[in-house]
Amino acid sequence: HHYQVSNRHHLPLLTGFYNAENYIERCLTTIKNQKHTDFTCYITHDHSTDNSVEVVREFIKDDSRFVLVEKSEKKLYQTGNFDTVIRNNPNIKDNEVLIEVDGDDYLPDSDVFTRINEVYKNDEVWIANGSFKYSNNQPGFSQKQTGFDNLRNSRFTASHIRTWRAFLWRSIKEEDLRDDNGDYWQWSGDLCFMYPMLEMSGEKHYRFMDEINYVYNGENPINEHKIDMTMVNDHAFKIRSKKPYKKLQNERIR
Repeated sequence: HHYQVSNRHHLPLLTGFYNAENYIERCLTTIKNQKHTDFTCYITHDHSTDNSVEVVREFIKDDSRFVLVEKSEKKLYQTGNFDTVIRNNPNIKDNEVLIEVDGDDYLPDSDVFTRINEVYKNDEVWIANGSFKYSNNQPGFSQKQTGFDNLRNSRFTASHIRTWRAFLWRSIKEEDLRDDNGDYWQWSGDLCFMYPMLEMSGEKHYRFMDEINYVYNGENPINEHKIDMTMVNDHAFKIRSKKPYKKLQNERIR
């Protein structure tokens, strides 16, 4: 039942952004500079109104590893864009490891993908997160996840860098990625996918990565906690109140 080693090499990346023209080139440059070069970077721009899409087109023109996903009819927010890329994409195998690198953030050095690839050489690892620093060099709040039976009631620390195998995302019920109106969660979206994937993995299939693998851009004026904390808290409360997922049995990935 061992996968061929070649299966482990290709990394699909998720790079979503909205109005990031001042930041997106830096983000993509740090991806392009990775020593681990076998990746496909899916870029979603959620109806940006600035010049960022032009910047992206110019940057990726000769590099087929970067795929600009054409925009949907309406805003899907981070969660909906990720779901569109992952759920039914024949080019992403169930066992492949997805890496989230948001378009206003960036990678600290050129060995990030190499380190992540090492962690996932172990078939038993399904999801791994950590660690990050802010762009002003302050340490981030990513922490090792504990208390897997009660994740939704503790402080959310399953932050960047976030990585997981595709089958985990595909095991999330699609309606749990949406709010009461049937729209994808606009705020606190990361909770609605991280809780289920961590719960389905359990401690056994989870790893925390101590090295700094991510730089979070604290300068962006449209970071969600700066815009509407009331909505963030409201959505977070609703997501936390949902029933936890059961652990997946190993057979799921055979």
